[in-house]
Parts: sequence; C-alpha cells; structure tokens
Amino acid sequence: KSFSRQLDQLSRLGPSSLARIPEEVREHVKLLLNVTPTVRPDADQMTKIPFFDDVGAVTLQYFDTLFQRDNLQKSQFFKGLPKVLPKLPKRVIVQRILPCLTSEFVNPDMVPFVLPNVLLIAEECTKEEYVKLILPELGPVFKQQEPIQILLIFLQKMDLLLTKTPPDEIKNSVLPMVYRALEAPSIQIQELCLNIIPTFANLIDYPSMKNALIPRIKNACLQTSSLAVRVNSLVCLGKILEYLDKWFVLDDILPFLQQIPSKEPAVLMGILG
Repeated sequence: KSFSRQLDQLSRLGPSSLARIPEEVREHVKLLLNVTPTVRPDADQMTKIPFFDDVGAVTLQYFDTLFQRDNLQKSQFFKGLPKVLPKLPKRVIVQRILPCLTSEFVNPDMVPFVLPNVLLIAEECTKEEYVKLILPELGPVFKQQEPIQILLIFLQKMDLLLTKTPPDEIKNSVLPMVYRALEAPSIQIQELCLNIIPTFANLIDYPSMKNALIPRIKNACLQTSSLAVRVNSLVCLGKILEYLDKWFVLDDILPFLQQIPSKEPAVLMGILG
C-alpha cells in the first residue's frame, strides 16, 4: 500500500520538489526518478550531459585519474590550472584540490609545476588556513635545492610567505632559503635574489637583517667573479639602507666598500650611490 502510494507521488513530481537542483540538470533528474526502468538513463548517459562538461567538473575528474598520468601529462595539466582555480568554490579547492597538489611534492620534478598553484591557493586562504593546511606541506619543499626553479618560485612569492608565515617559521624555514639563494653557485639565482630582497626587506626582523642577511650580501659582493652580482649587491644594499640604523652603516657598510676588489665604472657608480 505504501509502495503504490509512493509510486503515485513519484509520478506526480511538481516543480517545487526539484527546485534545489540546478536548472540544467532538472529534466535529467526527472528522468532518473521515472517509475519505468526503461525510461531512466544509465550512468554512462548521465555523464554525457553538458552540465558535466563544466571546466570545474572536468578538472576534478582529471584529478581523480592523476595517478594514471605520466609526468608530461601532469605538468601540462598543472600549467593550465591557475586559469581554472578562480572558477571553483574555495571549499572544493581546499578540500579536494589542495591535498592532490601537495601529494605531488614527493616528486621533485613535479614541484615547479605544482608549487605555483599551491601558492595561488595560499593567497586566497586566511592566515589560519595557511598555517594549518599549507605551511606544514611547504616545510620539506623549502629545503629542496633541486630543481633550481623551486627557489625561483619561492623568491618571487616572498611577500606572501613573509606576511602569512609565523615569525618562528620565517626564521627557521623561509629566511634560510634566502640565505641559500645568496650563496648559490648559480649567478642567475644570486642576481634574482639580490633584485628581490629590497621588495620584502621591510618584513625581515632587524637581528636577522643585521647578523645574517647583510653579511651574506657583502660576501656575495666580495667573493663573486661576476660583475653583475657585484653591482647588484651594491644596488641591493643601497635600497635597504633605509631599514638599517645609521651607526651600523657607518661601522659596517662604509668600511666594507673599501674592500671591494674591482674598480669597473659600474662598481664605482654602485659604491658612490
């Protein structure tokens, strides 16, 4: 008796019953609820409806098959992901996509492709979400030396890292990465680092600046064989002078200028500046 009553209700479904279902799929759901089995579409037919061609849905489906893909396919997918992320709800990004991305951190070759997406998500997260969900995953990546692009990506996002990371972690994880960049064998990395330091110098605590950062900039300037690194070191020091106290400049920076071993015009201009 109950069965036939419910059957009757099902065959007289009003618009209000399906009001909470997206309009584009309402008719398809109506068919799924049809009492006649032959009228109901099967799972395969359902996946073919335009509603599931949505870029977000396709992205999530791709994530579900990620483990089957090779590195080349994954890298292409991750490169295109920044265009898709803004179209997805934050809850989906944090709960579904972020864990898939961070699980790729174990594969060093994939990190340069995954990391920009993780940092993009970090920008949209609150400080609390970042500390809880993202920072623990970034810890091991901060220490990775290879591939070199990892360091480049972090350097370009330094303002994000310094504003959202707690002071202890900045001291233990973020700044050591900057120090490593200054001591890197790659001239390109050293140059990029020296160019970027002034953009976030105001966020570095004074003891770290005075005791760890400045000595390394001076070292880079004195020991390099590259004119570009030497000049960039001087330009960098010039730009961060405003964050140093006068006595430190008089006692530490000015005497150092006399130790610089080369006298090319660009170096002299840097010293004069």
